[in-house]
Amino acid sequence: MLNGKKSKGLVGLGLWIVMLVFIISIPFVPLTLDKELNVPFLDQDGNKNALVFFGFRGCSDVCPATLAILRQLFDSQQNTSHWPQVVFVDIDVHSDSTQASNFAKQFHSSFVGLHIPVEELPEISAKFGLNINQQNDQISHLGKIYLLRRKANDWSLVKIYNPNSYSIKTLKNELLNFSK
Repeated sequence: MLNGKKSKGLVGLGLWIVMLVFIISIPFVPLTLDKELNVPFLDQDGNKNALVFFGFRGCSDVCPATLAILRQLFDSQQNTSHWPQVVFVDIDVHSDSTQASNFAKQFHSSFVGLHIPVEELPEISAKFGLNINQQNDQISHLGKIYLLRRKANDWSLVKIYNPNSYSIKTLKNELLNFSK
């Protein structure tokens, strides 16, 4: 009888460990989707794929690190013509399109920098689940990269990369498979 209780306890403990590992690993797994989005800030012509990153110029850690990873990703390729367009979207209500473009181009000349007007920001934030909070010059945001694909004139959200789950290697492998 004691062995039966021990084995049930070990099975229960094993299930708890599996569940705990699963829950802890969720933030590190890229989310794959195929959700249509109306994103008027993206071009309807040109590249059919886009890597979109929402951030702000005054960010001291997440934004520069993410854009540097995207630059290294682009620089590691010989032919980037089939690669997604990198779009930096400045979420700072005090910024403008020129400042956003200049900031993006500091990381790579092919990067596009855009600014979302303050009246459109809540809608865009809800569509992408941005969870932006701005108090004066202090802005908190999630730092995710969004992979979008254009189908005709509509954009679909294909994948979301969490900040803790991407590296140059993982993004490169994903994009090589995606562009085939």
